[in-house]
Amino acid sequence: MVIYDLLFYHAYELALKSRSNRDMPMFSVITIITLCFMFNVFAILLFAEGAGIINGVSFPKSFRILVAILFLGVVTSYYLINNRYQKIYSRMAKRRNGSPSIALSVLVIVTHYVLSFLVALLAGLYKNKDWVFSQ
Repeated sequence: MVIYDLLFYHAYELALKSRSNRDMPMFSVITIITLCFMFNVFAILLFAEGAGIINGVSFPKSFRILVAILFLGVVTSYYLINNRYQKIYSRMAKRRNGSPSIALSVLVIVTHYVLSFLVALLAGLYKNKDWVFSQ
């Protein structure tokens, strides 16, 4: 959860510095965290399918929407129950001297998205037994 806490901190800082998200910073932060979480769960499912743990599962579109709403609810409840987001923000702010720059926060978020995408790409290659995974 340390990675998600760091991602939350930088997304929250960006939301506070933004003129459009200053009144509701958690809305954009929850969306960013949920998308990253969904990327990672998708990669895990692809690796599991490639390893033969689960077999070719396909879901109808209505179920996908329901799962996306479920992920959104889980992430929202994680951060909002007992004001955990305030505790995470204050803990991360104590570790740093001052507020991070906008460029650093954007770099952290974009790096996480790119790495998550690459892991999902590798998981797909593993599932299909392509590239270095072919034998």
